[in-house]
Amino acid sequence: MALPIQVNPKDPFIDIHTGRGQGSCTFANGFGCICSCAGIAHAQLLRMVLTPENSKKLPDKYKQALANKVRTVQARIADIPHDKVTTIIHAQQQPERVLFLCEDVTHPIIDHCRVIDILRWAEEDPLASQQVSELCTCVQNHGINSFKDLAPKAGEYLSQAHVLCDIVASIALVLSKAIDTIPAADTFINACEATFTLSRRSSLGFGPSRSRHGKDAIKARKSRQENDAVESKKQYADGNSISKDLLIKTLADISKDVYDLLAKHESQPRQFLKAVQATAILFCPDPDRHKLTWNMCFIPLFQTEICDDLRGKLNQDIITALEYGKEDIWDNGAAARW
Repeated sequence: MALPIQVNPKDPFIDIHTGRGQGSCTFANGFGCICSCAGIAHAQLLRMVLTPENSKKLPDKYKQALANKVRTVQARIADIPHDKVTTIIHAQQQPERVLFLCEDVTHPIIDHCRVIDILRWAEEDPLASQQVSELCTCVQNHGINSFKDLAPKAGEYLSQAHVLCDIVASIALVLSKAIDTIPAADTFINACEATFTLSRRSSLGFGPSRSRHGKDAIKARKSRQENDAVESKKQYADGNSISKDLLIKTLADISKDVYDLLAKHESQPRQFLKAVQATAILFCPDPDRHKLTWNMCFIPLFQTEICDDLRGKLNQDIITALEYGKEDIWDNGAAARW
């Protein structure tokens, strides 16, 4: 197996990512992951505890890591710079069009949503626990099966390229439009593919450069679809490169299984949509760098009862900025980098 991923379906606590890059995907540390897990291992620690039985059996090292993560998130949300957002909002003539959101505002909020709110929702709602766990297992298993023969460098590219979360967010968008009348399976899967393709074509990617936040890198950045095409032409001695067919097959496999899960939970499609949105947030390395995840998953979930506690910790200016952020997020004075 070329990709540094180990597989043991019988052991939900195995650290599936054996390689290490900047930070640890397993523990969801950092928003700029450049490791070679292809996005499969991101936030695995959080996905381990989605069900009560797993929470009770969590090994000590993971219990400590989760407790540390919760403390860090709580401290960061308490220190969020409300005044920075308020000052910028009131300085803008048209705040509904351009709002300033820097990473020291968005990142604590995103982390609170996935580390505290989503996990508490799963703990309090057995159906949510079951649905999000099933969806995460589906995405992880298909990610492993699809990407296991990729070269580590190709896996590193996919970690940054928002592929798995793009797939799940595409499914969320299609499901949101068909919430009252679920289409036939083929229609659903085709719509997911079309949405995914449009997202890759219209959203900007970071590319594989570690200096992607530099001004020159930002100006030169291409769409994710263009970056996918460049990456697919590379040849590696230690594994395969990606291909458009591979990404589309992965999407088709995941969306087919999600459709089957939707049929299983057809009596509560809106609840299932929330579970899909939560899954995208868990797999997305940085939702404020991924327009589809932000628009279709993070903001809709943020506006529900799931994040009541989080919204209560924020002033109205930040809530307004987050909700208008779907139009244009500005980060540290630079134009939105979706």
